[in-house]
Amino acid sequence: MNTVVDIQQAIDSHALWMSSLRQAILDAQTPIDVAGIRAEDQCEFGKWLYGPRLSDEDRASSSYQEVKRLHAEFHEAAARVVELAVSGQTCDAYDLLYGDYITMSGRLAIAMRAWQDTLRGAAGQ
Repeated sequence: MNTVVDIQQAIDSHALWMSSLRQAILDAQTPIDVAGIRAEDQCEFGKWLYGPRLSDEDRASSSYQEVKRLHAEFHEAAARVVELAVSGQTCDAYDLLYGDYITMSGRLAIAMRAWQDTLRGAAGQ
């Protein structure tokens, strides 16, 4: 059942990215590690998602595959927001943040919750 808790923590932490990205747009003049933002295996959830705690069975599930794909797209969208901000395209960065990024974030959260529901169902809860 730890997987359900881990997924919930990831949902919560990824929700905080929105405010971090808003701040990144405001602070676009400071050096920002865009490659680090783009790397979906470097955030806490990504380390867990790609790390040893999940079983081969978990990784073979369609829920895992969907979350993994959406998580990578989420990080790509976040990196693109920052790239736009750093290049001085503040309006475009905000448009992406409040457009595709929010959509991607929502799709990821929905997929994570669906994975949680699947795991709870398998555990008989």
